[in-house]
Order: sequence, then structure tokens, then C-alpha cells
Amino acid sequence: MRSLLLVPMLLLAVAGCGAPRPQRAVPDALVVAFADDFHSGIILAHGDVPPGLLPPGVSRPWVAVHFGEREWITGRASGVLAGLLLAVDPGQGGVQIDHIDWWVHDRGSTDRQRLRVWAFPVTSVELAGLQARLLTWVGPGPPGPLRPGSCWWPSPQAWSLRTNCHDFTTDVLAGAGILVDRPPIMMAGLLRPALDRAWAERDDGR
Repeated sequence: MRSLLLVPMLLLAVAGCGAPRPQRAVPDALVVAFADDFHSGIILAHGDVPPGLLPPGVSRPWVAVHFGEREWITGRASGVLAGLLLAVDPGQGGVQIDHIDWWVHDRGSTDRQRLRVWAFPVTSVELAGLQARLLTWVGPGPPGPLRPGSCWWPSPQAWSLRTNCHDFTTDVLAGAGILVDRPPIMMAGLLRPALDRAWAERDDGR
């Protein structure tokens, strides 16, 4: 009797070994987070930016999307004193969009040697979530011109130590289900290891 029972059990075991593994979701787009010792944001293919947000004359395939303070974005403020004033008195936030060959931040104390990027493949549903979250940071236009291929949009969010470029980066990524740890005051030194963890957790789960 036992031998009769062993036959179907062995057949099931063999069939189980040959069963295909569950397939991972096929990515439809790529979201790239970037961070250096000063600034952060995301990079999207220009076709993945919500309609109407692109600056005129976009010809390059990749677009940087990041958050800053209006006076700094437009070049009317710079230096240590202006930075200290913002720490006390929040400024007007803005979402800057630049078509790029590669990310280089031209303001602040950026060290190009410390630039890092994290690539997150996303599905169309996740991309739609990111786009929707991004739009909550963009106020009504018109956008402010900066230079060819770049513009900034006024934001309903004020720029402050508690709502800065790193908070923008983590919030927009969360719209795509990419969850990055956010301490009370996000800084570049805390963001990079948090992005490492988010990337590792997402990679392990796929």
C-alpha cells in the first residue's frame, strides 16, 4: 500500500521541480534618484514627465526634476548668509526641470566626486503614482524660464529645513512605492544610506 502511495507523491515532486517560478513584474520605465553632498532629485526620461511640465526646447532624452528655493534657483541669492537666512525664514519653493546629458548641480557646495545615482525600474502603475505625487509639488504656472532646456515651476510647498530637496526626492519616490527613510530633518548625509536601503529592499523583493 505504501509503495502505491509513493508513486503519485514522486510524480507531484517531479512536476513541482519543473514548475516555472513566478515572474517578476516587467518594468515599463526607469526612475533614477541622484544625490551628492548638497542636493538631490530624480531623473526621468523626458517622455515620462507629466504633460505640460517640460520646458520648451527639450531635445535630450533625460530630464532632471528637483526642488529648490526660488531665489537660489533663479540665481538671485547665493552665499553663506543667504543660506543662513533661509534656515530661519522659509523661502518660496520651486520645482526645477532641466534636460541633461548628465547631472551636474551648478549651485551650492556640490562635490562632483560625491555624486551617486540609484536606478529603480518601475511599472506603468508605479510611474503614474510618481507622476501624481510630483504634481502635488507643482503650483499653477506660468513657469519661470532659466536657460534653454530648463525652467522652474512655483510650488505650493515652501522651502525650509523640514521641506527641502531631499524631502521632495523621498516624497516623489514614495509615489512609486519606493520607500526611503525620512528623518525629521533630511540631509544629504542621511539620504544616501537611506537610498541604499531602499534600493536593496526593492531589489530583494523582485
